[in-house]
Amino acid sequence: RDHSFDAQLALMAMACSHLVVINHKGEVSRQLQELLEICLFAMKNLHVCRVQPKICFTLRDQSDRSRTVHQDALRMMRKHLHQAADGLGVQVGSMVDLDAEAIYLLPSAFASEVLPGGREVLRPTELFAEEAATLRSKLLQWATEAAHKD
Repeated sequence: RDHSFDAQLALMAMACSHLVVINHKGEVSRQLQELLEICLFAMKNLHVCRVQPKICFTLRDQSDRSRTVHQDALRMMRKHLHQAADGLGVQVGSMVDLDAEAIYLLPSAFASEVLPGGREVLRPTELFAEEAATLRSKLLQWATEAAHKD
């Protein structure tokens, strides 16, 4: 993977968007955290942001979708981002909106089923379709809130 390209895309999204949705498979990772830290550094030093983007996380393929499962990981990410911003001499809140509630946990989109004869097939799940529709409404709500902040 080209991490510099990922960082450039993330910076571009943060520089010109009111709402940035980070669609991530699995749990919040150190790699994702480092990508956001790089973006904070670039945002401060390049002076490219005209808006303060709201950062939202969509974590896919979650078998346990209770909010408490990911709260510690998100708390740690916010802590590290605050430390990175402190090192730059800025406040995270002046650059991005990191709302603790702006996270959405999605189940897997497909379920595996074994047919008679041993052939395995993947089928879309009804739960995923319902949750995707709910996520759509939530994203529209977040986008409206973010646009009205400016």
